[in-house]
Amino acid sequence: MQEMAAALRAQVSARQPVDAREREAIAEFVDQVDRLERPFDEQADRVHVTASAIVTSDRGVALHLHKRLELWLQPGGHIEAGETPWAAALREAVEETGLPVAFAGDGGDAGEPVLLHVDVHPGPRKHRHLDVRYHLVSPHVPPAPAEGESQDVRWFPWYRAIAMADPGLEGILRAMQPGTPQLRPARASDAAGCAHVYLRSRRFGIPDVPTVHADREVKRWWADEVVGHLDVTVAEIDDTVVGVMVLDAGGSGRGWIEQLYLDPAWMGRGLGVRLVDRAKERFTAGLDLWSFQANLPAQRFYERLGFVAAEQTDGRANEERAPDVRYAWTP
Repeated sequence: MQEMAAALRAQVSARQPVDAREREAIAEFVDQVDRLERPFDEQADRVHVTASAIVTSDRGVALHLHKRLELWLQPGGHIEAGETPWAAALREAVEETGLPVAFAGDGGDAGEPVLLHVDVHPGPRKHRHLDVRYHLVSPHVPPAPAEGESQDVRWFPWYRAIAMADPGLEGILRAMQPGTPQLRPARASDAAGCAHVYLRSRRFGIPDVPTVHADREVKRWWADEVVGHLDVTVAEIDDTVVGVMVLDAGGSGRGWIEQLYLDPAWMGRGLGVRLVDRAKERFTAGLDLWSFQANLPAQRFYERLGFVAAEQTDGRANEERAPDVRYAWTP
Protein backbone atom coordinates (compact mmCIF):
# COMPACT_ATOMS: atom_id res chain seq x y z
CA MET A 1 0.00 0.00 0.00
CA GLN A 2 2.85 2.41 0.74
CA GLU A 3 4.43 1.68 -2.63
CA MET A 4 1.08 2.27 -4.31
CA ALA A 5 0.62 5.50 -2.35
CA ALA A 6 4.07 6.70 -3.48
CA ALA A 7 3.30 5.85 -7.10
CA LEU A 8 -0.06 7.60 -6.90
CA ARG A 9 1.53 10.64 -5.29
CA ALA A 10 3.97 10.86 -8.20
CA GLN A 11 1.12 10.63 -10.71
CA VAL A 12 -0.83 13.34 -8.92
CA SER A 13 2.24 15.59 -8.72
CA ALA A 14 2.74 15.23 -12.47
CA ARG A 15 -0.82 16.33 -13.28
CA GLN A 16 -1.33 19.47 -15.35
CA PRO A 17 -4.37 20.99 -13.60
CA VAL A 18 -7.40 21.87 -15.68
CA ASP A 19 -8.36 24.82 -13.47
CA ALA A 20 -7.59 26.58 -10.19
CA ARG A 21 -9.69 24.08 -8.24
CA GLU A 22 -7.59 21.13 -9.39
CA ARG A 23 -4.35 23.03 -8.83
CA GLU A 24 -5.32 23.55 -5.19
CA ALA A 25 -6.47 19.93 -4.93
CA ILE A 26 -3.13 18.62 -6.20
CA ALA A 27 -1.23 20.68 -3.62
CA GLU A 28 -3.47 19.49 -0.79
CA PHE A 29 -3.36 15.86 -1.95
CA VAL A 30 0.44 15.79 -1.94
CA ASP A 31 0.63 17.50 1.44
CA GLN A 32 -1.93 15.22 3.07
CA VAL A 33 -0.93 11.87 1.59
CA ASP A 34 2.65 12.32 2.81
CA ARG A 35 1.51 12.32 6.43
CA LEU A 36 -0.98 9.42 6.22
CA GLU A 37 0.17 5.98 7.37
CA ARG A 38 -2.80 4.24 5.72
CA PRO A 39 -4.00 6.70 3.07
CA PHE A 40 -6.60 4.33 1.52
CA ASP A 41 -8.27 3.31 4.78
CA GLU A 42 -11.33 5.40 5.64
CA GLN A 43 -11.15 4.12 9.25
CA ALA A 44 -7.54 5.20 9.79
CA ASP A 45 -7.98 8.95 9.37
CA ARG A 46 -10.71 11.42 8.53
CA VAL A 47 -8.57 12.35 5.55
CA HIS A 48 -8.21 9.49 3.05
CA VAL A 49 -7.99 8.67 -0.64
CA THR A 50 -11.19 7.86 -2.54
CA ALA A 51 -11.73 6.93 -6.18
CA SER A 52 -14.20 8.04 -8.86
CA ALA A 53 -14.96 7.35 -12.50
CA ILE A 54 -15.79 9.73 -15.31
CA VAL A 55 -18.00 7.55 -17.52
CA THR A 56 -18.47 8.65 -21.12
CA SER A 57 -19.93 7.27 -24.33
CA ASP A 58 -19.88 8.57 -27.89
CA ARG A 59 -22.88 10.74 -26.99
CA GLY A 60 -22.29 12.09 -23.50
CA VAL A 61 -21.56 11.62 -19.82
CA ALA A 62 -23.22 9.30 -17.28
CA LEU A 63 -24.07 10.85 -13.91
CA HIS A 64 -26.11 9.64 -10.95
CA LEU A 65 -28.21 11.63 -8.51
CA HIS A 66 -26.50 11.33 -5.12
CA LYS A 67 -29.18 10.33 -2.62
CA ARG A 68 -27.82 12.38 0.28
CA LEU A 69 -26.37 15.41 -1.49
CA GLU A 70 -29.06 15.59 -4.17
CA LEU A 71 -26.41 16.49 -6.73
CA TRP A 72 -25.67 14.90 -10.09
CA LEU A 73 -22.21 13.38 -9.63
CA GLN A 74 -19.83 10.88 -11.15
CA PRO A 75 -19.85 7.38 -9.61
CA GLY A 76 -17.23 6.80 -6.92
CA GLY A 77 -16.57 5.99 -3.29
CA HIS A 78 -14.20 4.47 -0.77
CA ILE A 79 -11.39 2.05 -1.57
CA GLU A 80 -11.72 -1.40 -0.06
CA ALA A 81 -8.89 -3.28 1.67
CA GLY A 82 -6.35 -4.58 -0.83
CA GLU A 83 -7.99 -2.70 -3.70
CA THR A 84 -6.23 -0.29 -6.05
CA PRO A 85 -7.80 3.12 -6.63
CA TRP A 86 -8.52 2.36 -10.27
CA ALA A 87 -10.13 -0.96 -9.38
CA ALA A 88 -12.29 0.87 -6.85
CA ALA A 89 -13.34 3.39 -9.51
CA LEU A 90 -14.31 0.55 -11.85
CA ARG A 91 -16.23 -1.32 -9.15
CA GLU A 92 -18.11 1.79 -8.04
CA ALA A 93 -19.02 2.61 -11.64
CA VAL A 94 -20.41 -0.88 -12.22
CA GLU A 95 -22.39 -0.82 -8.96
CA GLU A 96 -23.75 2.70 -9.32
CA THR A 97 -24.53 2.74 -13.05
CA GLY A 98 -24.80 -0.91 -14.12
CA LEU A 99 -23.09 0.04 -17.38
CA PRO A 100 -20.61 -2.26 -19.21
CA VAL A 101 -17.66 0.04 -18.53
CA ALA A 102 -13.99 -0.35 -19.41
CA PHE A 103 -10.92 1.78 -18.83
CA ALA A 104 -10.25 4.36 -21.51
CA GLY A 105 -6.74 4.77 -22.81
CA ASP A 106 -5.21 8.10 -23.77
CA GLY A 107 -7.03 7.99 -27.09
CA GLY A 108 -10.44 7.29 -25.56
CA ASP A 109 -10.53 3.59 -26.53
CA ALA A 110 -10.46 0.71 -24.06
CA GLY A 111 -7.05 0.44 -22.46
CA GLU A 112 -5.07 0.76 -19.23
CA PRO A 113 -6.28 2.91 -16.31
CA VAL A 114 -5.04 6.48 -16.62
CA LEU A 115 -5.31 9.06 -13.84
CA LEU A 116 -7.63 11.70 -15.27
CA HIS A 117 -8.36 14.22 -12.52
CA VAL A 118 -7.86 15.04 -8.85
CA ASP A 119 -10.30 16.75 -6.51
CA VAL A 120 -10.30 17.29 -2.73
CA HIS A 121 -13.63 17.90 -1.04
CA PRO A 122 -15.53 17.35 2.23
CA GLY A 123 -17.14 13.97 2.86
CA PRO A 124 -19.70 12.79 5.41
CA ARG A 125 -18.87 12.67 9.13
CA LYS A 126 -16.36 15.53 8.74
CA HIS A 127 -14.17 13.43 6.45
CA ARG A 128 -11.95 14.92 3.76
CA HIS A 129 -11.76 12.99 0.50
CA LEU A 130 -8.62 13.01 -1.64
CA ASP A 131 -10.42 11.87 -4.77
CA VAL A 132 -8.55 10.40 -7.77
CA ARG A 133 -10.54 9.96 -10.96
CA TYR A 134 -10.24 7.62 -13.93
CA HIS A 135 -11.81 7.67 -17.36
CA LEU A 136 -14.17 4.81 -18.21
CA VAL A 137 -16.00 4.29 -21.49
CA SER A 138 -19.28 2.51 -22.13
CA PRO A 139 -21.65 1.87 -25.02
CA HIS A 140 -24.56 4.30 -24.97
CA VAL A 141 -27.01 1.84 -23.40
CA PRO A 142 -29.57 2.40 -20.61
CA PRO A 143 -28.02 2.42 -17.11
CA ALA A 144 -29.03 -0.38 -14.71
CA PRO A 145 -27.73 0.50 -11.21
CA ALA A 146 -27.55 -2.23 -8.57
CA GLU A 147 -30.27 -2.60 -5.96
CA GLY A 148 -29.71 -0.23 -3.06
CA GLU A 149 -27.94 2.35 -5.24
CA SER A 150 -29.53 5.53 -6.51
CA GLN A 151 -31.80 4.48 -9.36
CA ASP A 152 -31.62 7.91 -10.94
CA VAL A 153 -28.74 7.44 -13.40
CA ARG A 154 -28.82 9.18 -16.76
CA TRP A 155 -26.79 9.97 -19.83
CA PHE A 156 -26.37 13.72 -20.38
CA PRO A 157 -25.06 15.53 -23.46
CA TRP A 158 -21.78 17.28 -22.74
CA TYR A 159 -23.19 20.78 -22.52
CA ARG A 160 -25.81 19.74 -19.96
CA ALA A 161 -23.33 17.75 -17.88
CA ILE A 162 -20.98 20.75 -17.77
CA ALA A 163 -23.77 23.19 -16.91
CA MET A 164 -25.03 21.09 -13.98
CA ALA A 165 -21.66 19.86 -12.68
CA ASP A 166 -20.41 20.92 -9.26
CA PRO A 167 -17.19 23.02 -9.24
CA GLY A 168 -15.06 19.95 -8.50
CA LEU A 169 -16.29 18.16 -11.63
CA GLU A 170 -16.82 20.99 -14.09
CA GLY A 171 -13.18 21.56 -15.00
CA ILE A 172 -12.42 18.04 -16.17
CA LEU A 173 -15.67 17.82 -18.14
CA ARG A 174 -14.75 21.07 -19.90
CA ALA A 175 -11.30 19.67 -20.69
CA MET A 176 -12.78 16.44 -22.08
CA GLN A 177 -15.62 17.97 -24.11
CA PRO A 178 -15.22 16.79 -27.71
CA GLY A 179 -15.37 19.11 -30.68
CA THR A 180 -13.72 22.22 -32.09
CA PRO A 181 -14.72 25.65 -30.73
CA GLN A 182 -16.54 27.87 -33.18
CA LEU A 183 -15.97 31.63 -33.19
CA ARG A 184 -19.03 33.87 -33.54
CA PRO A 185 -20.44 37.20 -32.33
CA ALA A 186 -21.78 37.03 -28.80
CA ARG A 187 -25.52 36.90 -28.18
CA ALA A 188 -27.34 38.22 -25.12
CA SER A 189 -27.71 34.65 -23.86
CA ASP A 190 -23.90 34.30 -23.76
CA ALA A 191 -23.38 36.87 -21.00
CA ALA A 192 -23.45 34.36 -18.13
CA GLY A 193 -21.08 32.03 -19.96
CA CYS A 194 -18.68 34.88 -20.73
CA ALA A 195 -18.64 35.97 -17.08
CA HIS A 196 -18.04 32.40 -15.94
CA VAL A 197 -15.08 31.93 -18.30
CA TYR A 198 -13.68 35.32 -17.24
CA LEU A 199 -13.80 34.34 -13.55
CA ARG A 200 -12.41 30.82 -14.09
CA SER A 201 -9.63 32.16 -16.29
CA ARG A 202 -8.55 34.89 -13.89
CA ARG A 203 -8.52 32.55 -10.88
CA PHE A 204 -6.31 30.15 -12.77
CA GLY A 205 -4.07 32.48 -14.75
CA ILE A 206 -3.50 35.39 -12.36
CA PRO A 207 -4.24 34.18 -8.83
CA ASP A 208 -1.94 36.81 -7.33
CA VAL A 209 -3.83 39.74 -8.88
CA PRO A 210 -6.73 40.70 -6.61
CA THR A 211 -10.31 40.54 -7.87
CA VAL A 212 -11.91 43.78 -6.74
CA HIS A 213 -15.50 42.92 -7.67
CA ALA A 214 -17.74 40.18 -6.30
CA ASP A 215 -18.81 37.46 -8.73
CA ARG A 216 -22.34 38.84 -8.91
CA GLU A 217 -20.99 42.26 -9.92
CA VAL A 218 -18.85 40.67 -12.63
CA LYS A 219 -21.88 38.80 -13.99
CA ARG A 220 -23.95 41.99 -13.98
CA TRP A 221 -21.17 43.88 -15.79
CA TRP A 222 -20.97 41.30 -18.59
CA ALA A 223 -24.77 41.24 -18.95
CA ASP A 224 -25.48 44.98 -18.70
CA GLU A 225 -22.38 46.69 -20.06
CA VAL A 226 -20.38 44.30 -22.27
CA VAL A 227 -22.41 41.74 -24.23
CA GLY A 228 -24.75 43.59 -26.57
CA HIS A 229 -22.87 46.87 -26.11
CA LEU A 230 -19.30 46.12 -27.22
CA ASP A 231 -17.65 44.07 -29.99
CA VAL A 232 -17.61 40.63 -28.32
CA THR A 233 -16.54 37.36 -29.92
CA VAL A 234 -17.14 34.06 -28.17
CA ALA A 235 -15.67 30.62 -28.75
CA GLU A 236 -18.27 27.96 -28.04
CA ILE A 237 -18.79 24.23 -28.35
CA ASP A 238 -22.35 22.97 -28.33
CA ASP A 239 -23.66 25.98 -26.35
CA THR A 240 -20.72 25.94 -23.90
CA VAL A 241 -18.67 29.16 -23.94
CA VAL A 242 -14.96 28.35 -23.69
CA GLY A 243 -13.38 31.67 -24.68
CA VAL A 244 -14.24 35.36 -25.05
CA MET A 245 -12.62 38.40 -26.69
CA VAL A 246 -13.72 42.05 -26.51
CA LEU A 247 -12.41 44.50 -29.13
CA ASP A 248 -12.56 48.28 -29.34
CA ALA A 249 -11.48 50.77 -32.01
CA GLY A 250 -8.50 52.92 -31.22
CA GLY A 251 -6.94 55.78 -33.16
CA SER A 252 -5.44 55.75 -36.68
CA GLY A 253 -7.23 52.52 -37.55
CA ARG A 254 -5.63 50.54 -34.75
CA GLY A 255 -7.69 48.45 -32.36
CA TRP A 256 -7.59 47.38 -28.73
CA ILE A 257 -8.00 43.89 -27.34
CA GLU A 258 -9.87 44.96 -24.22
CA GLN A 259 -10.51 41.45 -22.91
CA LEU A 260 -9.20 38.04 -23.96
CA TYR A 261 -9.94 35.13 -21.65
CA LEU A 262 -9.96 31.38 -22.23
CA ASP A 263 -11.38 28.75 -19.94
CA PRO A 264 -8.36 27.14 -18.20
CA ALA A 265 -9.28 23.79 -19.77
CA TRP A 266 -8.69 25.32 -23.22
CA MET A 267 -5.42 27.13 -22.61
CA GLY A 268 -2.53 25.90 -24.72
CA ARG A 269 -4.77 24.31 -27.34
CA GLY A 270 -4.56 26.93 -30.10
CA LEU A 271 -7.80 28.74 -29.30
CA GLY A 272 -6.10 31.96 -28.18
CA VAL A 273 -4.19 32.14 -31.48
CA ARG A 274 -7.44 31.86 -33.43
CA LEU A 275 -9.00 34.71 -31.45
CA VAL A 276 -5.98 36.98 -31.87
CA ASP A 277 -5.86 36.19 -35.59
CA ARG A 278 -9.48 37.34 -35.85
CA ALA A 279 -8.54 40.59 -34.09
CA LYS A 280 -5.64 41.11 -36.53
CA GLU A 281 -8.01 40.58 -39.47
CA ARG A 282 -10.36 43.18 -38.03
CA PHE A 283 -7.72 45.83 -37.29
CA THR A 284 -5.10 45.55 -40.02
CA ALA A 285 -3.31 48.75 -38.92
CA GLY A 286 -2.34 47.21 -35.59
CA LEU A 287 -3.47 46.23 -32.11
CA ASP A 288 -2.78 47.25 -28.52
CA LEU A 289 -3.60 45.55 -25.23
CA TRP A 290 -2.78 45.61 -21.53
CA SER A 291 -1.51 42.61 -19.58
CA PHE A 292 -0.70 42.33 -15.90
CA GLN A 293 3.04 41.99 -15.34
CA ALA A 294 2.31 39.01 -13.09
CA ASN A 295 0.76 37.14 -16.02
CA LEU A 296 3.98 35.83 -17.54
CA PRO A 297 2.34 33.06 -19.62
CA ALA A 298 0.12 35.67 -21.31
CA GLN A 299 3.11 37.87 -22.07
CA ARG A 300 4.99 34.95 -23.63
CA PHE A 301 1.88 34.14 -25.67
CA TYR A 302 1.53 37.65 -27.05
CA GLU A 303 5.24 37.93 -27.78
CA ARG A 304 5.09 34.70 -29.82
CA LEU A 305 2.36 36.36 -31.90
CA GLY A 306 4.48 39.42 -32.68
CA PHE A 307 3.43 41.80 -29.90
CA VAL A 308 6.11 44.01 -28.36
CA ALA A 309 6.13 45.51 -24.86
CA ALA A 310 5.67 49.25 -25.38
CA GLU A 311 4.96 50.65 -21.91
CA GLN A 312 5.02 49.56 -18.27
CA THR A 313 3.16 51.08 -15.33
CA ASP A 314 3.05 50.64 -11.58
CA GLY A 315 -0.67 49.80 -11.76
CA ARG A 316 -2.04 52.99 -10.25
CA ALA A 317 -4.29 53.47 -13.28
CA ASN A 318 -6.10 50.11 -13.06
CA GLU A 319 -8.69 48.94 -10.54
CA GLU A 320 -6.51 46.16 -9.20
CA ARG A 321 -3.57 48.49 -8.54
CA ALA A 322 -1.36 45.79 -10.06
CA PRO A 323 1.63 46.62 -12.31
CA ASP A 324 0.82 46.11 -15.97
CA VAL A 325 2.40 46.32 -19.41
CA ARG A 326 1.03 47.58 -22.71
CA TYR A 327 1.75 45.42 -25.73
CA ALA A 328 1.56 46.62 -29.33
CA TRP A 329 1.37 44.74 -32.63
CA THR A 330 2.08 46.44 -35.93
CA PRO A 331 1.91 44.40 -39.16
